[in-house]
Amino acid sequence: MELDELKSSWRRLDQRVHELTLINRSLSIDNAVGKARSRLAPLMIGAAAGALIGAAFAIVSAIYVGDHWDSPAALFAGSFLCLMSLAYASVHAVRLHLAQRIDFALPVIEIQRSLASLQRWEAWSFHAMWMACCLLPLGVLNGVAIALQGAALWSRAPAWLVANILVCLAFGAGPLVVYLVSRRRQGKLAARMETFLSSRTIVDARAAIAEIDEFAGNDR
Repeated sequence: MELDELKSSWRRLDQRVHELTLINRSLSIDNAVGKARSRLAPLMIGAAAGALIGAAFAIVSAIYVGDHWDSPAALFAGSFLCLMSLAYASVHAVRLHLAQRIDFALPVIEIQRSLASLQRWEAWSFHAMWMACCLLPLGVLNGVAIALQGAALWSRAPAWLVANILVCLAFGAGPLVVYLVSRRRQGKLAARMETFLSSRTIVDARAAIAEIDEFAGNDR
């Protein structure tokens, strides 16, 4: 009788330990997900603000263009600003969409894939904005030339303009070429480029999600 009671006590104790282990595992997983959400919060707030700011500038510049059809300089400058604002708003809108669609109820591997997609967008959007910034001075110079001389640079100095466009394109495409080549070779340069283009916010979120594997594995 005493042996049966001892076995029964051990079974109850084992069941209790198992229940406590499951509770602790669940709390650990919830804590990891909470940390990932909190670390993505600044990125989402910044993306929402950037999309709103870009949209506001696009609307203002479009109204400005509509009110200055008779001024080539104002028309050029306003149109250029409108396009840049739309591009800026689009970059942030896509960033916000990718962050919002992450479903933390999915398995760990699916969450990590979503975060990886967000990180890839960060890298490609950097190259796109860098290219736009490299071409921006030419747009400004052309607007100034129209305002001061009444003619675009193309009609005044086409060779100079073409040469500068090629230089700006080369300067803007340089980082992209280095990035693509480094990814194919997978060396130290690739690691440095990935570190440079990585968003600290996304890296921290991925690290937080990786903690789930320590408690629940990939079968969450």
